[in-house]
Amino acid sequence: MLLPRIVLCSALLSSASAFAISNIESQRPGPPPEGWSGQLEFTASGKSGNVEENRYALGGRLAHKTGDNLVFAIVEAAEAKSLGTKTADDAFVHTRWMHEQTDRVTFEGFLQWQENAFANLVSRYLVGGGVRLQLLEEPDVYELAVGIGGFREWEETDLGTFNRSTDTWRINNYWSYRQSLNDQVNWYATAYYQPSAEDFDDYRVLFDTGLTVRLTGSLQLRVSYNLDHNSHPPRNLDATPPIDRAETNTQYATTFLYEF
Repeated sequence: MLLPRIVLCSALLSSASAFAISNIESQRPGPPPEGWSGQLEFTASGKSGNVEENRYALGGRLAHKTGDNLVFAIVEAAEAKSLGTKTADDAFVHTRWMHEQTDRVTFEGFLQWQENAFANLVSRYLVGGGVRLQLLEEPDVYELAVGIGGFREWEETDLGTFNRSTDTWRINNYWSYRQSLNDQVNWYATAYYQPSAEDFDDYRVLFDTGLTVRLTGSLQLRVSYNLDHNSHPPRNLDATPPIDRAETNTQYATTFLYEF
C-alpha cells in the first residue's frame, strides 16, 4: 500500500507555522494503523545572562485511517518572550484528506488557517488539493515523491496604518525525499514552490530538512532547519515604525515527539 509507506512521522512544530508556507510533508502520520492514532509535540528553549529569552511551542496531530482513505488534523501554537517582552505569537491549524488511488498515486484535499502577530499576518486561509506521485521507492530505505496542485489563498496583513487583504490562486508544487540512515535515524528534505497563478513574480519558497531519531518505541527527537522566502513580504515604509520584513527567513529547532 502506498499510503502507509510514503508518509513520514516527524513534524514542523519547530515553528514552520511562523512561515508563510508550512511543510505538511513532514507532518504526514505514518505508517498509520487502521482507526485512530496521534502525536503530541513539545518544544522549549531559553537563554539567560546577557540575554533573557524563553520560547515554548505545543502541538498535536490526530489521524483516522479507513482502507485507502486517511484524514488528519494538526493544531500548533507557539510563544516567545525576550526580557519580558513577547517576541513571537503564532498559531496554525491544518486538516487534510488523502485517498490512495493506486500504489503510486494519491489524491489530496486540505483546509488551513494560520496567524502570526510578529510577521504582520492577521490571518491566512487556504482551500486546495492536488495529486501526490510516488516517483522512486526502496521500502524502508528511501522515498522520492512530487506533489502537484493548487489552492485559493485569502490573506490579511497588518501594515500599521492599514490592513491589506488579498485573494489569490496559487500553484502548489513540492518535492519530498526521505532516507533511512539506520533503524533509528531518518533524514528528510522537502522543497515547495508556490507562485501566484496571476503573477509569477509573486511566489513563496520553502526548504525544510531535518533528522528524526527514535529514542524509544513512542518517543522521537527531531532536529530541523527551515528556509522560507516570500518575494512580496509585508512592507509599509510610511508606518511608525516602518514595516519592512525580510524576504528570506531561516530557523532551526529541536523537538520531542510522542506518538500514540
